[in-house]
Amino acid sequence: MGGEVHGGAQRREGWIYLALLCVMSLSPGRAEAAPPGDADALPGVLEPRGDRDGGGLPKPPGPERGGIGTDPGGETGETGEPAGDPAELRALEFDIHYSRAQRLDRENRIEEAIREFTAALKLQRGDAESLRQRAHLYYRRPRRKKCPRRAIADLKLLRTYDPVDLWIEERETVFAWMAECGDRYRDERLNLAVEMAEEPLGAEGRPDDIRFTLAKLRIEQAESLGSAREAEALREQALDDLERYRLECEKAGKTPQAEALSRLAGSYHDDGEAKRAIAVYNQLIEAYPGDPLSRRAKQAVEELELELELATIEKEQGGRPTPEARASFDRALEAIQRDDLVTAESELQRTIKDSPWFQRARYVQGLVYARQERYADAVHELRMAIRLDRFDYEAHMRLGLIYAKRLSPTEDHQAIEHLEKALELRPDLHQLRLFLGELYARTNRERARVHYRRFLEEVSPVHPDYARASEALRNLDYRLREEEPAIPLAPPGELRRLDPELQRMINEAYLRVGDDGDWGQADKILRRALKKFPGEFVVLNELAKVASADNRPGDAREFWERSLELREDQREVHERLGLLLSKELPDEALPHLQRAAELGSTIGRFLVAQLLLDQYRVFQASEQLDLYMSEASDFDLHWDVAQQLRKELDAWFLQLYVLASVLGLALLSLPALRIYRRFRGASLSQLLERAPTSFPEVARILSLIRHEILKHNTAFLSDVGRALEVDEPGAENRAAIVARRLFGEPDRRRRRRRRKVHADRGLSTRDQGIYGRFLGYVDELEKVSRSHGVTLNLHRKDPIFREMIRSFESLRGLGELRHGAGNTSRKLEWSKRLLRSGHVLGRDAFERLSSLIQSLCIVRVDAETLEEVHALVVAESQFAGMEIAAPELRGEGAAIRVFRTDLDDILTNVIRNSLHSSVLYAPKPIRLGVELVNEMDEITGLTTLAIRIKDQSAEKLSNEMLRGRYVERGMGITADLLSRYDGSIAVEPEPGWQKAVVLRFFTVEEEA
Repeated sequence: MGGEVHGGAQRREGWIYLALLCVMSLSPGRAEAAPPGDADALPGVLEPRGDRDGGGLPKPPGPERGGIGTDPGGETGETGEPAGDPAELRALEFDIHYSRAQRLDRENRIEEAIREFTAALKLQRGDAESLRQRAHLYYRRPRRKKCPRRAIADLKLLRTYDPVDLWIEERETVFAWMAECGDRYRDERLNLAVEMAEEPLGAEGRPDDIRFTLAKLRIEQAESLGSAREAEALREQALDDLERYRLECEKAGKTPQAEALSRLAGSYHDDGEAKRAIAVYNQLIEAYPGDPLSRRAKQAVEELELELELATIEKEQGGRPTPEARASFDRALEAIQRDDLVTAESELQRTIKDSPWFQRARYVQGLVYARQERYADAVHELRMAIRLDRFDYEAHMRLGLIYAKRLSPTEDHQAIEHLEKALELRPDLHQLRLFLGELYARTNRERARVHYRRFLEEVSPVHPDYARASEALRNLDYRLREEEPAIPLAPPGELRRLDPELQRMINEAYLRVGDDGDWGQADKILRRALKKFPGEFVVLNELAKVASADNRPGDAREFWERSLELREDQREVHERLGLLLSKELPDEALPHLQRAAELGSTIGRFLVAQLLLDQYRVFQASEQLDLYMSEASDFDLHWDVAQQLRKELDAWFLQLYVLASVLGLALLSLPALRIYRRFRGASLSQLLERAPTSFPEVARILSLIRHEILKHNTAFLSDVGRALEVDEPGAENRAAIVARRLFGEPDRRRRRRRRKVHADRGLSTRDQGIYGRFLGYVDELEKVSRSHGVTLNLHRKDPIFREMIRSFESLRGLGELRHGAGNTSRKLEWSKRLLRSGHVLGRDAFERLSSLIQSLCIVRVDAETLEEVHALVVAESQFAGMEIAAPELRGEGAAIRVFRTDLDDILTNVIRNSLHSSVLYAPKPIRLGVELVNEMDEITGLTTLAIRIKDQSAEKLSNEMLRGRYVERGMGITADLLSRYDGSIAVEPEPGWQKAVVLRFFTVEEEA
């Protein structure tokens, strides 16, 4: 008994030492006691503070280590094996790691706590609490990625190791974490939502809004599937979930979420259950009055109520517009053709007010709003058009393009929805697939590949967008997932007014195609319908659609042609038939597409232009393309391609026009060059108008011409002419002398080309006679004009010099007149020339030049002239920032003889000096006064204009200082300029001012 007690005590002591050895083995060479107050430390166990590794289970002490269980002599104990149970040791080590992980968790040492939990789970892999706590630590990691995959994996293990308690408790948590991972856990999250939703209301771990969440998940999955039947089934399940969620909230006495009510009402709306949708919308409006969804709900309720009202009116009145509405609609179409959108809008509003169920008017109004860039109004009207006729592919197409081009990317789902519907209704419009591919490329690459590949299969490689679609397809990485039906799976709206039995047969055919894909059975049903209703063109159209989808283009053509025989004005049938024939029989397709264009089809108009372009009928194609551009808008199916074709045609026409222009220029260049050289340049008056600063130089040259050429050297021409006229003795010799004086001594070289004016102008010197000197002055005038940036053409453009040059040139050959060499008629001819030239050069040109010179020197001085000069002086940099008042101007002024440029210099210098002196010596603000006074000398009777420039400067200024150049040099220049025009400058006292600088000029009489 004592041995057993002793042995039990020894074993307990061995356990204690074994625990100590475990701790020391985890931190070799150093062990410290846990700090006081550490509640996590196990009793009797020392926990190392610096241990950061998980560590392993320590080996039990053996004889070689002199541990517990050996006697002093080195013999083993009673059993001969190490003391302690391995399972108990693992449990003890697990408890140590678990306790340490909890402490590290409280200290927010997340990474170390994760390692400790990992070490503990290596010892007990299925410990549910450790899995849960490590999962939350993974989720709390500071630098974790967005998706908490490790945390989710740990919580998912709870389903296996603790499915009753912890899994139920943490199920909602893992569901929320999966939402952060995008599509990674989409299917698992959906299954988990189904699992929680199937539990009773109020069960533990079941979120209150799980039905609504499940509905959203099903809707998201349905959107990823596109328009497949699986997607429709998911949408139906989502609708059921939303309704059950609403009922659960009613049982629990709580209000459903606003988004749930909005989605439920929207689902009812899409399914055509307007009354149920209105009820749910009203509940949303009542429960959440200030929410944005409530505002949208109010708009939806108004639209639905209007839709119900329209449906009632359509049922009662047959949906036909009144004659007044039809007339307004026709006027609107005419206004659109004239591009008068304002008139079109008003006429359409009148139409809709009179017949609000008129679907086509709603559609056209939407197009008008879109062209006016009123996209919200356009969307509203097109939506109304779709509600009135859900099978109007044009309305779906235009609305989808507005969403895609103007409201993207926020409304991409709306664009996809309407373009998909348009494609279902018109599968032969291949361009729709390109737009859908681009939209799906942002959200669903598989669907994008479907549309891109189908587009490439259905168009030719020369299509303008073929390369664009090929490149987009190469950039997509996923496989195809599903094919789309080739014909719509719902009957068109026009079938609703058919005979009920015929309607049932057509619906049955559609169901055969939609459920089973059985084209043959659908064809048989429709053929039976055709036998029973042979006069219904609608049946023929449906048979054609089935034949086209079943790859029987010959049968499709036959049915459509038979349909047109019954009713010729079917725009869509002409479109479809034209598209069917366009690839193989373009000549036969063209009339159908042209007829469709005449009936208002923009698609037909574009295809006509494209076919004509393929046949190299470029001008006709351009005409049709222009018509398309005027009829269509930015939201037409082929608008972008049409823009590209228009640019290509414009480039081709540009090349053609450039070539034609080059050929035309080559033919017209020589005469045009001659005309240009003859009539280019400016006249003398134009030079003076464009360059006023050239007045002095021009006046000097004109004065020289008047005195040297006209006054002293051309007056004798008339005398010689009269002498020849009366045949005075020696008249021929006098004519020869006149010729030498006019043209100089003749020589052979000049005689051979005496009729070339440019040669004489090249030899213009004073040795060539009067005409040579005259041409020299003309050259001087041209140099002056070039220095002022003007090209003169005195030979052609100036009336004075043109007549003078002609008069000189008319006298060439006068020197050849010899005594007795010519008859009387020749003398008379030269007599007339001399008399005419004498009149032009000796009298008319002299007077006109005198008048021109005089007009150059006469300037009218008035208040406007002085104000202009004052403004220019004040704007100079030396007066920048100074307070200078506007000048005080008085007097009427008069005309004086002076060049305008010289007058400006005189006035500028005097005003500048007055302002400069006022800045230094006058009070602020600085002001000047200018008075214009007409003075008359009582003795001589001469009138002068006195320009009195008054200032307030206290600086002394006398006449001697002005005339003696004691001021700045500018006043000396002013005095010199004044002396040229017999003007004077003086300083005089002025009442109310300090002084006045007075400039005096002789006045001249102005012509009336």
